[in-house]
Amino acid sequence: MTEPLIIQSLKDKRAEIHGRITAYQAQIAQAKHDLAHINASIRLFTDPEHQRARYMVSHGFFKKGEIADICVRHLEVDGELTTRELAERVMVERKLDATDATLRNSVVFKTVQALRHAARRKLVRMVEKRKGMCIWAPGDAVTLRVVASSRTRGG
Repeated sequence: MTEPLIIQSLKDKRAEIHGRITAYQAQIAQAKHDLAHINASIRLFTDPEHQRARYMVSHGFFKKGEIADICVRHLEVDGELTTRELAERVMVERKLDATDATLRNSVVFKTVQALRHAARRKLVRMVEKRKGMCIWAPGDAVTLRVVASSRTRGG
């Protein structure tokens, strides 16, 4: 038996309204997401705590070999040190804020990379890994780093 026309019309209208509500809810969710990003962007420009660069360590921030040189020098004086201790010493020498956790983590990753390259050249060696942190010691190699002269060769 078929439903009366009025019942079918009401059910159709209910489905239509329900569909519009679902679409509006999706639009509201997207608008909330967009608003959160806009608010975060505003905070970047107005909050003095966030106005300084949070990730200032990037390619080219340190001279080539500078991190490894600093680490080797400290390992020769102090013996075995962890990656984090070496990174903090690099930051102190470069006069960077060692209390900034974000910056420190960035320098730690740069330090690990530099130490792995230095280990291949036998400048340092990894003694052990303790609680996810590498312990480093001075290596066996003796090297002389040649610095490029600023003078040009004349003919």
